[in-house]
Amino acid sequence: MSIDLCLAGNPNCGKTTLYNLLTGKTEKVGNRAGVTVESKAGRYKKDKTITVTDLPGAYSLKSGSSDERIAAKHILSSSQTVINVVDGTNLTRNLRLTCELTRLNVPMVIAINFSDELQKTGVKIDAATLSERFGVPVVMISARKNTGIDQLMTAAVKNARKPHFIDPYKTEKFITETVEKSLSVTRKADEMFTDKADKILMHRIWGIPVFVAIIFGVYFLTTTVGGFFGDKISGIMERFGDFIAETLKQSGAKEWFIGLITGALIKGVGAVLAFLPQILVLFFLLEIIEESGYLARAAFLMDGIMEKIGLGGKSLVAFGVSCGCAVSGIMTTRTVDDEKQRRLTVYLSPFMPCGAKTAVFAWLTGLLFGGNPLICASLYFLSIITVAIFGAILHRLNKFRGVSGSVMEIPVLRAPSFRGVFGALKDKTADFVLKAGSVIFLVSAVIWFLQSFGVNGYTNEVTESFLFIIGDKIKFLFAPLGFGNWQASVAVVTSAVAKEAVIQTLSMVSDNPAALFSSGFSAYAFMAFILLAPPCFAALSTAYRELKSGKDFCFMIAFQFIAAYIVAFVINGIGEIIKYGATFLPLTIAAVGLIISIIILIKRRGCCENCSMCGRKQCRTKKANTTI
Repeated sequence: MSIDLCLAGNPNCGKTTLYNLLTGKTEKVGNRAGVTVESKAGRYKKDKTITVTDLPGAYSLKSGSSDERIAAKHILSSSQTVINVVDGTNLTRNLRLTCELTRLNVPMVIAINFSDELQKTGVKIDAATLSERFGVPVVMISARKNTGIDQLMTAAVKNARKPHFIDPYKTEKFITETVEKSLSVTRKADEMFTDKADKILMHRIWGIPVFVAIIFGVYFLTTTVGGFFGDKISGIMERFGDFIAETLKQSGAKEWFIGLITGALIKGVGAVLAFLPQILVLFFLLEIIEESGYLARAAFLMDGIMEKIGLGGKSLVAFGVSCGCAVSGIMTTRTVDDEKQRRLTVYLSPFMPCGAKTAVFAWLTGLLFGGNPLICASLYFLSIITVAIFGAILHRLNKFRGVSGSVMEIPVLRAPSFRGVFGALKDKTADFVLKAGSVIFLVSAVIWFLQSFGVNGYTNEVTESFLFIIGDKIKFLFAPLGFGNWQASVAVVTSAVAKEAVIQTLSMVSDNPAALFSSGFSAYAFMAFILLAPPCFAALSTAYRELKSGKDFCFMIAFQFIAAYIVAFVINGIGEIIKYGATFLPLTIAAVGLIISIIILIKRRGCCENCSMCGRKQCRTKKANTTI
């Protein structure tokens, strides 16, 4: 006989950590709200007849965000035994959901998590009193330390009971009385480490330099440490390719076959292996930032800026997650309550530098800028500036003007767990290598074919190849951006499949990729375009599912391409002005003027209907009766 259990609780209460412990899986965990955005099911590793379902976190069964609706729908439509996971360090808030669950009259067990932290802070929770108040078994556990888990499963399988009904009109009074009766302080606790650290990390002045230093540190280590090992691997693969080419030539193999093996297969594998160290370092550092709880604090620091473009804390968390993978970042937007704000977040999340983009930037930085880590770090801050500027433009449109200022949870700072960090690192790296390996090999094979064949068949002259014809036809589009050559144009096209394909493309079409750019500004403009252009196919398909509108999806792609083009044009224009002085200045001024005009037109659409009567005086003074 099979038994079904589901884990329900507030965001960041430790449900997924418990789920991984019960099932032996390595689902994504993190010290922030909104890690789980869809339900996951697995078999209990000690008894395969027991199925455990991990639900998205929910503060209430009546909330409006899509992830909370998923949790509520599952609980309301099933007869599973509910394991209500409660964060013992924030008992009052967590028990509000517990009271809602009691009214469903389903078998339930309460698991009080973080018992280890309660002990450190001198706080004791009387499980017997809680059990008496709710009428269900209550078990003290620590999912991180693997304590109390067997007792919890025994209670869930054998002793789960239907709770006492809690009168909804007396919920707050009931919770207050319950906390007073069950919670006691056994000793005077010292000031928590979190409180001490937050005086600096969340300080309105000192928090910003700390944030900048952390971002610089991440990209410094990614570029230097990852780049060092990447260069070693690249050199080994290059010598291996030369050896294979010479061996095949001596064996009498056809020239086209040698090119296929060395130019497509070995170079493709070498490209993946070369930037794998950078990916490992980046994912490792991002995982530490997320599991420690700093990601929510970084979002809080930027909240004042982002509130001006209609975004709140939950949107900022999605941007942070997008630095690892745009797919995960877009899915995290399900935690955003307001639909218009969520749609705006989906549009802007791909602007952040994901792992694949960072690998490309680290490779180009080593090639073009001597490995200067400031280049990669500056691209991160460029993405934030772009999100702020273009987010403000979109927010002027009615379809994106949602209600901002949502409540953002700041979790307790915790030391990242070895199991969580390395489990996530293993899964992320395996997924990336599988995706990147298959995509890059496919791109390598296609590029080799297009580069080696033309209208007259196999050719050694690249100017007669299909690849040259394609690049030559579209290069005029990118001439104003500073990389109007066929090689860079082809790399832009392949980046639409996967950003990491840029490395392989430039390596195959040019013996000296650095020569493709006339200056450091044009090279930086190319990197900015790759950063902001529409993301890879996987992220686009995720965005399409989240937007649920073909029209919105097409508008998003057009918007991202235009934003990338404008930013790259401005960067290259600055370089041209520095290089040629007044010669290029009029064209740049005209282009910037056009951009400003577009912004003003969009801004006018955000005004109230009485512009003709007041001459926009009300809008300029931001009176209460304006719609801005």
